[in-house]
Amino acid sequence: MPFIEAPTTFYMGRRFDPTTRRLVDEVVYYDSRDLTTHAVVVGMTGSGKTGLCITLLEEAVMDNIPSIVIDPKGDITNLLLAFPELRPEDFQPWINTDDARRAGLEIPEYSRDVAQQWRDGLASWGITPQRVRYFKDNARFSIYTPGSDAGLPISILDAMQAPRDGFHNNEELHRERISGIVTALLALIGKNVEPVKDKEHVLIANIFEYAWRQGRDLTLEDIITQVQKPPFGKLGVFDVDTFFSEKGRFNLAMELNNIIAAPSFQSWIQGEPMDIQSLMYTPDGKPRVSIFYIAHLSDAERMFIVTLLLENMLAWMRTQGGTTSLRSILYFDEVFGYFPPHPYNPPTKQPILRLLKQARAFGLGLVLATQNPGDIDYKGLANAGTWFIGKLQTENDKNKVLSGLEDVESVEGSVNIEDVDRLLSTIDQRVFVMHNVHDNSGAIPIHTRWAMSYLRGPLTRQQIRSLMDQQRQQPYYPARQQQPPGAPYGTPRTPSPAYPTGHWGAEPPRTPGSTPPPLTLPEMPGNMPEVPDPHGTPYYDDYGSQQSQYGYDDPPVRPGSTPPEYGQQPGGYTQPSSNLTQAFGGGTGHSSRTGQDTRLPEGYTMTQPPLSSSMAQYYLPSELTMEQAIRQWEQKTGMQAKAYGGSLILYNAVLLGQTEVRYADRKSGVSLIQEYAFHVPYVERAGLVRWEEHEAPYVEPRDLSQAPFGDAAFGDLSPGLTDSKRLTDLKRDLTDYLYKSASVTLMYNPELDLYGQPDMRRRDFLVEAQNIARQRRDEEIDKITLKYENEFDKLEAKLRRAARDLAADQKQLRDLRNEEIVTGGEAFLSLLRGRTTYTLSRVSRVRRYKGQANEEVFEAEEVIAELEQQLDETQYRLEEELARVNDKWAKIASLMEDYRITPYKKDIYLGVFGIGWRPHWLVLINNQPTVIPAWAEA
Repeated sequence: MPFIEAPTTFYMGRRFDPTTRRLVDEVVYYDSRDLTTHAVVVGMTGSGKTGLCITLLEEAVMDNIPSIVIDPKGDITNLLLAFPELRPEDFQPWINTDDARRAGLEIPEYSRDVAQQWRDGLASWGITPQRVRYFKDNARFSIYTPGSDAGLPISILDAMQAPRDGFHNNEELHRERISGIVTALLALIGKNVEPVKDKEHVLIANIFEYAWRQGRDLTLEDIITQVQKPPFGKLGVFDVDTFFSEKGRFNLAMELNNIIAAPSFQSWIQGEPMDIQSLMYTPDGKPRVSIFYIAHLSDAERMFIVTLLLENMLAWMRTQGGTTSLRSILYFDEVFGYFPPHPYNPPTKQPILRLLKQARAFGLGLVLATQNPGDIDYKGLANAGTWFIGKLQTENDKNKVLSGLEDVESVEGSVNIEDVDRLLSTIDQRVFVMHNVHDNSGAIPIHTRWAMSYLRGPLTRQQIRSLMDQQRQQPYYPARQQQPPGAPYGTPRTPSPAYPTGHWGAEPPRTPGSTPPPLTLPEMPGNMPEVPDPHGTPYYDDYGSQQSQYGYDDPPVRPGSTPPEYGQQPGGYTQPSSNLTQAFGGGTGHSSRTGQDTRLPEGYTMTQPPLSSSMAQYYLPSELTMEQAIRQWEQKTGMQAKAYGGSLILYNAVLLGQTEVRYADRKSGVSLIQEYAFHVPYVERAGLVRWEEHEAPYVEPRDLSQAPFGDAAFGDLSPGLTDSKRLTDLKRDLTDYLYKSASVTLMYNPELDLYGQPDMRRRDFLVEAQNIARQRRDEEIDKITLKYENEFDKLEAKLRRAARDLAADQKQLRDLRNEEIVTGGEAFLSLLRGRTTYTLSRVSRVRRYKGQANEEVFEAEEVIAELEQQLDETQYRLEEELARVNDKWAKIASLMEDYRITPYKKDIYLGVFGIGWRPHWLVLINNQPTVIPAWAEA
């Protein structure tokens, strides 16, 4: 019987008859939705476990379902070895030389045999090259090698991110995640600790919680620093030093530091971020199969990376909506050691348990496989809905599996242990006993189909490198920057500028004539450098020195180089002794330096232009310190500032307008406020202002000053900025412009009535649409299947009746043939005895009955043939209708159009409007007065 290609339906193989030890002509399907209650695969080496699991993952790809695979041995990397053309040269690079040697063949000859074997095997199971092609093209297959550059690198930095929904929303869940991460981190340095009991765990867990409560991500460097100097004073009722001595903390920090001091550590923090959504879907919404190959790692490193991955799966899962369809698969190829029975509790055990209990509601299916059935927590697996049990090595292994199934029976009440025991005693290689709680027929033996992927065994790291060479050249999403608390998980982050912005740069004081406020630094991390003195100070980009905050002399870093480590001297620059307070005079606009007159740039004066008191004035903050501005100048011009002098702030006047616009839309559920800013550098007394050409970064009103920053020079005002009536008209004009042009555009799927969110990635919208469409598709398929089930039931009943009739007719014909022989003998004797009339009439009657029986047998056979044809036609119609439904919903899922939301005029608030003074630095660079922007240029 050919299999039906249908959505939601995994083609697993055919039924196996343990009595005759032969395949039965009955296809075994598996409903993908049954996998939301998870699956367990158990089988010894050589049982065909890998083939079964790869078959399951292949079918998921056929149904556009993404998978994340944890592959401790490297077997599942074979998913990338699918060859639609089935040519010997396709197989040859991947042939295991040991297999060829055992076969006594050269590699090319053995490749031909393998290609023919795969060609014949696929054909025998009804799998065409077109199906293999569809499988290969329907997903992106990637192999990640944490801690190695053989495959794709994966960065662990995102794995320790603060929760995007804020810590306070789910404190218990976030503490569970922290506990798992900390346990894995300490296991990496060889410490087998228990949460709550061990002070190392308590300290680092509190460091995580302290940072996460403030929405701050942590790196290993932060943790090491804060272990030495925690950002809090007490733990419980004791001060930190009493709870955990300073010497003990130093030793712990040193052990942690050994991790990042190792040269190999760089490969752990480079590459794609561990963002689950990105690991499951490409930017255009295509499903991915992301394989984490960890065979090369030590046991502690494996435990660490698997724990981080599982905790991130949990965090991602909780951001998803509920569904009854299978959304994605997490496959663990060898769970032995990661999910042991009580009392063992490695850091991976709790996240696996939480996933088993909670993932069903979110459409995430776990598949846990093992060839060591003796050492896994069967009580924890009691919620698994499907079990595939293959050939086991010992009777003891079988007893442990049966004992585990008894726990399932106590939960589901549907396992017949005796049947399973009997079946397990009769199975062969590639035969599994499948028990599915959603199938009332009980446990059945199935023979797995031929895998579309070439099962050559674990790949080497060099082979993985070869497979991933092309993908390694492709861009990926960069690791996200720090997000504020409450930012949704998965929201794309705005990249931080190359230099500190806002109040981290030089900022004018709030009141005229005031001195610069003291330097303020964030509470964390606890390893802030001391404020350096002005001579020979090290450059520290993130926090700067007191002088660099307020324009005093401080040498910049050579362009293109990395800022020096704390405590090192930057080289390559000489610093003149004089500064601009000597080079430029006060109100006269000029002074002398080394006997020469040096003037302010044309159009500037040290006196602020007089303005009407009705005109609002605002002083924009400096985003860049002088040193950062010089670095930017060097990068832009390609020149080097071999020597530089002091500095002076120059202010240029612009027309500054800043608005807040509220967007509220009932249909999409959007309610947000968006800020807009405009800097118009030159304003005529009349004429139109093209506001769209003057958009600028928004500055928080609290960061705008009402007074200049100490001594500064001021540029001339353009004509329109001195005309208060002109400014009033432009204020009204800006409001009108925003009312007509401002909008928020959402992605919208009209068929699903699905609205995206502002700043939502296209990929995330498509994935959400696919999930909704999949659920509705599945509902429609259920209705169609129910209709066809009734048709199949009627045809089957007719076929059974026709078969019974045929059997009866055939029996009658056999009986009449026997009677004809007997009657013929009687007729011969009767002729001899003279009773001719009666006997001949009986012979004639028997022959007539025989003719009728022949006709009835022929008619019955025709009826059966016709019913079988109807059955084939019905199956064909079902397949066509299922394909039509699948195509329909696939097209619906891909629909996307813009949905534009515009504001009401009453929702446009013009909070800042007037003359804005934008700062520049006037610096002597290589003895030349140079004006450079005090903000980060694009």
